[in-house]
Amino acid sequence: MFHVRVDLKVPGREIVVGRDPAANRGHEDIYVAIRDAFDAAQRLLEDHARQVRRDVKLHAVPDHGRIVRLLPEKNCGFILAADGNELYFHRNSVANGGFDKLAVGDEVRFVAQHSESPEGPQASTVVPLGKHHLPPVETVRA
Repeated sequence: MFHVRVDLKVPGREIVVGRDPAANRGHEDIYVAIRDAFDAAQRLLEDHARQVRRDVKLHAVPDHGRIVRLLPEKNCGFILAADGNELYFHRNSVANGGFDKLAVGDEVRFVAQHSESPEGPQASTVVPLGKHHLPPVETVRA
């Protein structure tokens, strides 16, 4: 297990990122440990820059869609987003290990990734909506 620590000094602040190797089995790979540490440092540096500029941080609103294809043998599936695009997702992207509980047609919430995978646009943090989903717009009555 690798432990990576990044120390940054910026005007008025010191930013320190440390990754506990016991918390992430992926840190058995040095490249994963380094990538995760620098990703975290980048996020903290961006947060600091926003604070200095007095910008308001807007949180991304998760997108909604439906499962259109599941390929359990390949540990993946595809989501049809509200904008009509299909996004690939991997088994590991489904919250709480819920991949095996998904079915075609299930509504999900997800975060679209800006970088594409070899399979095309990718979704992460896929969360099945279950019985708590919002009704479709056409059925909402005032």
